[in-house]
Amino acid sequence: MKKFLLIAAAFMGGFLFDWVNIPAGWLLGAMLVGAFYRLMIADITYPPILFDLALAVIGVSIGLTIRMSMFQEVGGYLLPLAISMVILLAAGWVLGKLLYKYSNLDAKTALFCCLPAGASVMMALSREYKANLGMVAAFQTVRIMMLVSTIPIVAGFMISFLNTKDVHSSTPGAETEASIPMVGAVLCYGILTALTLLLAKKWHIPIAAFLYAIVLGFLVHTFVLALPPMPNLGVGIGMAMLGVIIGVRFDRGSLADIRRVGWTSLVILLAFFLLTFLVTAIFYLLTPLDFITSLLAVVPAGAPQMASVASSLDLDASIVAAMQVIRLLVLVLVTPILVPFLVSNDSRDETQGDTV
Repeated sequence: MKKFLLIAAAFMGGFLFDWVNIPAGWLLGAMLVGAFYRLMIADITYPPILFDLALAVIGVSIGLTIRMSMFQEVGGYLLPLAISMVILLAAGWVLGKLLYKYSNLDAKTALFCCLPAGASVMMALSREYKANLGMVAAFQTVRIMMLVSTIPIVAGFMISFLNTKDVHSSTPGAETEASIPMVGAVLCYGILTALTLLLAKKWHIPIAAFLYAIVLGFLVHTFVLALPPMPNLGVGIGMAMLGVIIGVRFDRGSLADIRRVGWTSLVILLAFFLLTFLVTAIFYLLTPLDFITSLLAVVPAGAPQMASVASSLDLDASIVAAMQVIRLLVLVLVTPILVPFLVSNDSRDETQGDTV
């Protein structure tokens, strides 16, 4: 009952934020409710199926906006995306060196704290290399929550005075008229979501529910039945569930772990924030995308989160989702290969490894 009531409260928080036109209000409102409950009231966890359900709902909504013409357009963005990933990885390595030098962390823990290659990947690697798993989890969680909390607000503020006319006019969704009433469409959304969860359970890959939902939504809408876009309330349900799950991951232990590192952690987090805009500027100059879409496409803060923000701002969520998914998959494959060449042993490794 507590879990259900918290989700209901998160939904109301997201609805309120969306009602007052806060960018990505569904996501941010629910995330704040979840974080407040975890910090001020009690610990709470949700089963993995709820996270997959949220990803599936958001993925289906994005998949329904994808058109065949998008694939040709995405191909021209691969080189700029590769350049942005190289810059992020190199900067993460440098920041890891600085964190190691100016803190009491060992080299491996400092590196895993700073590499922007996905929190789950970094936590898995920290366990394998016997780094301080608690510190890595805390640092990565704070980094992601910082970006997820601030980037939607920054993007929403910038969209009021930056030109996004080209993106709005090319946003998929109006090319094919829906041939089914909304009641039938809602049933189809439910079937696609259920099928996504079954596929994700049978063939598990990183963010499987999100990827399968996008593919299924695209295939059904393109080749089977033209469905109308998912209503804002439906997308809001998925975003609210995702937001509350992110929020309840942030606890007092995370704050305490970061506080022990001192001002160095604040400097590293600020550097990540500024680095995001530097990489965005490079990506923007190399592509015809507007600055806000470029920002959401390259920021290392999660494919579902940034794609949902793009959708809420009426930008091209399919392009953002494609760029974020490609970035995530490449980093998931490449980072474990690079780590043995990046980590180093030092006198602090033995003692820090004992804390895992």
